[in-house]
Amino acid sequence: MFKEYGELSTKLYEITKPVGYSINGDIEYYLSKLKNLKGSILEAGVGTGRLLIPLIQKGLHVEGVDLSLEMIKQCKVNMNEHKVDAKVYQQDLTNLSSPNKYDAIIMPTGSFCLLPKDKVSQVLTSFYNHLNIDGKIIIDLELPIDFKLGEVSSSSYFLSKEEGILFTNISEEIDWFTQKTSYIHKYELLNNGSIESTEVSHFTLFWYGIKEFELLLKEVGFYNINYELGYGHDSQSSLITFIATR
Repeated sequence: MFKEYGELSTKLYEITKPVGYSINGDIEYYLSKLKNLKGSILEAGVGTGRLLIPLIQKGLHVEGVDLSLEMIKQCKVNMNEHKVDAKVYQQDLTNLSSPNKYDAIIMPTGSFCLLPKDKVSQVLTSFYNHLNIDGKIIIDLELPIDFKLGEVSSSSYFLSKEEGILFTNISEEIDWFTQKTSYIHKYELLNNGSIESTEVSHFTLFWYGIKEFELLLKEVGFYNINYELGYGHDSQSSLITFIATR
């Protein structure tokens, strides 16, 4: 019934979050945390390469993985346009399997919150097993402080003089017991005023308390667990970044 991160959402992502676009300073933050690493880095939820490509351009060795085949295809196009090379592949993080081990695994901008909550320990264990000794994870989490039940918003974006995307967001539900928010995202491709195609996504996000996530990390075996709010410069931010060592 729903399609997650398909062709139209990928097109919109390219418009609103192009390669090199820093979201609240995330590119600069991750560069500061990773700049001294000599080994390989895995970006989980790589998307279209918005962050991966600038990291590679700064001399870091980064690979990428994403569940969305459309995102991976666009990432390869973007890497070619920016003349960088990296291994990127399509895979479900709940069943991550790579022959390589990494000095760091990163998951920026709250993408971790998209993962099914009953699979999180499995994902963290897989991250742990794909790290070298003393390797680190850096994971962003988001709290739903701006969620407004029933809110509907629409935005339009031009692709050309004839084509554009109309995006509608509906705040569907907040479940305090399962710590989950859900949205309906509708993408409509317009051509000269007519709808050519439609894509509807059921966008679900889970949130975690600080102590809750610390315990999850400890249970897997991570230590030296720290966190920062707002990339270290906004103590009122809803963004929490956890850093932990294998």
